[in-house]
Amino acid sequence: MKRLFKNVSYVLILATFAVALSGCGKTTTGGGGTSQSGQFIVWSFEDADVWKEISRDFEQKNKGYKFVYVKQTLDSEYESRVLNSILSGAGPDVWAMPDDWVYRHKDKLAPMPDTFAKTITKDKFVTSVNDSVLIDDKFYALAPAAEPLIMYYNPKLLTQLLNNYITANPGPTNSTKVSRARFLLDQNKPRTWDEFTEALKIVTQKDTKGKITTAGTALGTDSIMYSQDILYLMMLQQGTDMTNVKSGSITQATFNLPNSSSSNTDVFPGRQALDFYTSFADPTSPNYSWDDSLGNSLEAFVNGKVVFMFGYSSLQLSIAQKYPEFHDYTKAFVPQLDTTSSNFIDYARFSAFGVNRSSGTAGIQMGWDLVTGLATTYSSSFSSAQRMTGASKKTSYDTTLEARSGTNPDAQELGTARSFIKGRYPVEFDSNIRNAIWIIKRKK
Repeated sequence: MKRLFKNVSYVLILATFAVALSGCGKTTTGGGGTSQSGQFIVWSFEDADVWKEISRDFEQKNKGYKFVYVKQTLDSEYESRVLNSILSGAGPDVWAMPDDWVYRHKDKLAPMPDTFAKTITKDKFVTSVNDSVLIDDKFYALAPAAEPLIMYYNPKLLTQLLNNYITANPGPTNSTKVSRARFLLDQNKPRTWDEFTEALKIVTQKDTKGKITTAGTALGTDSIMYSQDILYLMMLQQGTDMTNVKSGSITQATFNLPNSSSSNTDVFPGRQALDFYTSFADPTSPNYSWDDSLGNSLEAFVNGKVVFMFGYSSLQLSIAQKYPEFHDYTKAFVPQLDTTSSNFIDYARFSAFGVNRSSGTAGIQMGWDLVTGLATTYSSSFSSAQRMTGASKKTSYDTTLEARSGTNPDAQELGTARSFIKGRYPVEFDSNIRNAIWIIKRKK
């Protein structure tokens, strides 16, 4: 009966994605463009100081045009502000957006003109950027920086729990267990999901009734911070084809479809990833290591109730702002399916810069000159100003297993990071995925 409920749940989950992928979205075409009035307007989220050098260079290169930067906030009204401004013909000529908005707004964006095609090619950028902004072999936006999903852990808590484990397993008969624990938690950090689940059995603490008192990790429910992105990571690592993009358009969600195995039997990688993710909050699973009764996952981490958690590089800013006294964390690479470097898959997000298609021929040309400059010439300085360590330009990333044993995952993971196109309604797509987690967790 439980299996029947679960299979019905998967069907219901898939049905909701017809809405998230179909439809034309809002099509907005303004009249004219601000560049025709001698102003060139850029909307983004950084302090104005970040744009001083870029502004000066732009005005020197484009005589007669005044560069106007307008700092925005990525709040619930930002999209409406952009669309209304474009509709009124007031700009902006270039605007920043989350990477999963690019497909949604491609009808309002001017694709990169052919004049840039010889120097701006997809081999210039990391794969995760191309995954989101390259549509039907055309660039609709570019990004100066990206940030991968990484793992955080509390080293003091980890050491304490490891020592407790060693004390609880004395003598030569337990030497193999202790050596293995040291390998997983001291000499290395879990490199694969198998090692990760093995480590959780050591560090997760429960009371006499089986209730978790110290969580090994914050995973398994829809309330976990970045829950949908962590699941996307797991799905991509499993080889899941997330959506079907043909001729620049998405026709369907495909994460539910099977892949053929070496034994010619169907496997469902998307379902496997969803089941694996929710297993961490399932009291009947050997992976059980998180309970929502511990509260907000970030607060639990800061309060020493969680050993491992997942987040982006920018999470460090949130920690510094909300919990300025808390410094007991270290960064690590997210686990992989195995230790074969050719199979490494990480997940990244970024802000993309697109050019308003209503800005006129001159405005589009200047806009793409600026956007390509942000992604190349200014990439390193811009990413530093955004407090990201990963520029979007493809470099000689070391993607070996040895490189993944260091403490600089922010930049290294970009060499193997992916993203994907969510369709016309990315916010709804994410919401549906979180609902899927809630449904499957409830059925367990």
